[in-house]
Amino acid sequence: MGVTNYPRVGLFLALFSGVPLALAQISHHRQQLGLGAMVLSGALVEVLAHSPLWLIFYLAWAGMSGVLTGELIRRHYPISKIVAMVSLQIAGFSSFIISLAYFKTAGHIVQVLQKSFSDSFHLFLANYLKNSPTPISPSDLILIKQMEPQLFQSFLAILPGFLLSGIVLTAFTQVSVVDEFLLKKSQLTSRKGISKWYLPDQMVFVFIIALALLAIPHDFSRTLGINILLVIGTIYIAQGAGVITSYTKSRSFGLWFWIVTSAFILIQPLILLMLSVVGILDVWLDFRKIRPPKESTSETD
Repeated sequence: MGVTNYPRVGLFLALFSGVPLALAQISHHRQQLGLGAMVLSGALVEVLAHSPLWLIFYLAWAGMSGVLTGELIRRHYPISKIVAMVSLQIAGFSSFIISLAYFKTAGHIVQVLQKSFSDSFHLFLANYLKNSPTPISPSDLILIKQMEPQLFQSFLAILPGFLLSGIVLTAFTQVSVVDEFLLKKSQLTSRKGISKWYLPDQMVFVFIIALALLAIPHDFSRTLGINILLVIGTIYIAQGAGVITSYTKSRSFGLWFWIVTSAFILIQPLILLMLSVVGILDVWLDFRKIRPPKESTSETD
């Protein structure tokens, strides 16, 4: 519900909404407590929102993904496999519901979603112009407003990358938070958590290819490059978060550090870009010194 009124806060909370369900599923898997909590919380969403659309959004993004995350962690699946499976679950369930709605409404759902995205984009642009860090001249302000339709079409072109990056970031957030909570409580100690996880180093070539696509003077190539860059950059955000988590553990930083950090990310999302840069640099600098002496394609979990 917060997504409609306060998009940044709503999306930020959506990243963590599946964590309690995952913990419930791990602690009481015989009673399927996580599944029951998902059903009850979904019913609460329906009562408060009075909209099946938000119920479906909750089930796809937080409910089902949270229960699946908990079950896979309980079965000691590695982090990369959990992220892949949870991401596929969110994308698959959402695509199925949208396809079903498309046929049920004879395509009308497309206009509804486009209007929703258009309203959100207009609100975002208005807030940006209002709270711009640098003054915008009246002539530039008029020009930007005149270009809004073209800017919106450009936004639609890279929307798949935004959605996929949001799905991947949600999966990583759920896994990392649940893992760290269990490690702190000395449960499932066979897992090492996000602080010891890293991507195969060869993945950096995907990032390089995405940058190369941006240099090709063709709209399709540049759009494809931006979409790939959004997704691969999000994955490296997780690796950067692993570096920061490892550092904070070695310095014994407390809960207040994470509260302040979360507040800063909420206020200034560009901090996520810094985490992505740290994750990419970790390929060469190995900040945590956790890679084996000989380069290996296997990941640490």
